[in-house]
Amino acid sequence: MDVFCFDFDGVICDSAPETAVTAWRGCRELWPQPGGELPAALQERFCRLRPVLHTGYEAIPLMRLIELGEASDAEMLDDFPSLREALMTQQGLAAARLQELFGAIRDRQIEQDAAQWLEWNRFYPGSGELLVQAIARHPTYVITTKQRRFAALLLSHNGVTLPEERIFGLEERRPKPAILQALLQRDEYGGAMFHFIEDRLETLESVIAEPALASVRLYLADWGYNTPRQRESAARQQRIRVVSLAQFRAAHGL
Repeated sequence: MDVFCFDFDGVICDSAPETAVTAWRGCRELWPQPGGELPAALQERFCRLRPVLHTGYEAIPLMRLIELGEASDAEMLDDFPSLREALMTQQGLAAARLQELFGAIRDRQIEQDAAQWLEWNRFYPGSGELLVQAIARHPTYVITTKQRRFAALLLSHNGVTLPEERIFGLEERRPKPAILQALLQRDEYGGAMFHFIEDRLETLESVIAEPALASVRLYLADWGYNTPRQRESAARQQRIRVVSLAQFRAAHGL
């Protein structure tokens, strides 16, 4: 038996445009300024720096750092966690507050213009079909740091039927390796081969660090939110296979 576990943002869905808009609106609530919409140059730079994000709320401090313009792209890519923490400490911003604000802005956007919100969150070409085929043939899960309700809405909109109990979202408050380990321990998956596909190298490395997950096959999605340097680093690691979407589908008959 094969069990497939997919990350969502950066593997199934290209949410960077919507994340940029949500982050911009979050900044305007925290740091008001006269009217206007998200400038194209800021959105372009945000999408370029999207690989530094781990959890959605971090998009707000990322956008603020971009607005301030005090750090280069190279500095952001190399040291975003430190830059983010320094900004949050300086501004007295707790992660819980940013998380609540980020989710609330998304809820408002969906309520005000659901069609626009869905348009900003496009599935990568072929990713919906990949999920449909995986679900039809194998036990399949989505493991994401996105809030479950948003992932479920986007899956449904794109014709993917996946029970919500098979979507592990931010509400779990558990790291992805812990979720994988809990799935491995289920009696019905005794002897199963687990496949985990993710676009974030650090997440795959956190799986490698867990001896209990030594049997899980790991894939870095080369179309997702990662950099050439990260793909090169992944390719040098024995446990990780760097794949295109077409390669992954062909390798597993999906």
